[in-house]
Amino acid sequence: MAEALAIRAPDHLGDATMAIPAMRAIAGITPSTIYGPRSLLALFEAVGVPDLRVRPAAELPGEGTGVLFKPSFHAALSWRHLGRRFGIAENGRGILLTDPLPQVPGEHRREGYARIAAALGAVVPERVRRPGGRGFVGLNPWSPSATVRWPYFGELADLLAGDFPVVFFAGPGEEAPVRAIAGPHPVRAGLPLPELAAVLRDCAVFVSNDSGAAHFADAVDVPVIMVHGSTDPRRTGAGQAVSGGPIWCGPCYRKTCILGLQCLTRIRPPTVADAVRMHLDRLPGAR
Repeated sequence: MAEALAIRAPDHLGDATMAIPAMRAIAGITPSTIYGPRSLLALFEAVGVPDLRVRPAAELPGEGTGVLFKPSFHAALSWRHLGRRFGIAENGRGILLTDPLPQVPGEHRREGYARIAAALGAVVPERVRRPGGRGFVGLNPWSPSATVRWPYFGELADLLAGDFPVVFFAGPGEEAPVRAIAGPHPVRAGLPLPELAAVLRDCAVFVSNDSGAAHFADAVDVPVIMVHGSTDPRRTGAGQAVSGGPIWCGPCYRKTCILGLQCLTRIRPPTVADAVRMHLDRLPGAR
């Protein structure tokens, strides 16, 4: 495809991180401009893709072909003036796309992004991972969505700390609740994404809720253990999943549970600690 493309990136950190390989593959075959939040610049720098050009999400391309990685109806509506519009037909927006791709039940979001790239003639290369570090176990206990916050990170840190250093991580504005969970354990808070990537290079394994931070850690080649309650690891997982098993009302991606359920409490700290120790035992030089 020779004409220049306008690519609407996802807004959220996790989704944008998962979309990077597909966006980069498209940009590699056709001149492309990516529209999205300002944080994309820091994200691209942190994961080592400075060649992608970014414009603010509020700007609209004047003409040409649009590639809608952002899954919202509103994004497709805003770009309906473009001659061709590629994207997955979800959230009722299929009628707004000239080249809709069908939804595939149970498909991981990364695979959906790769299908969009393939529709444009781009191939997402197979990923080559580097091994993780050996310095510490990273713990990411917070998320804006209460439904994905596993409540036992403090207990997990206590179980692990006798055998391996643990460090808690908190995003911007999350330091107070994370310190309350971490107790006496160290906390790294509010690191810019490039600095966070550098710190995580020495992380042996990153234990996290289903969150953008977990996908970011995975993108910079840190082994991830993700704790799943209501969410489906087949669709949004990164690394190794620890789950309490299917639930009758799931999978669910609501920010609050309308039924008041506590599905994450089914996953106890020793279960996650065992998964961490098994990973640590496989590290080169492990005792």
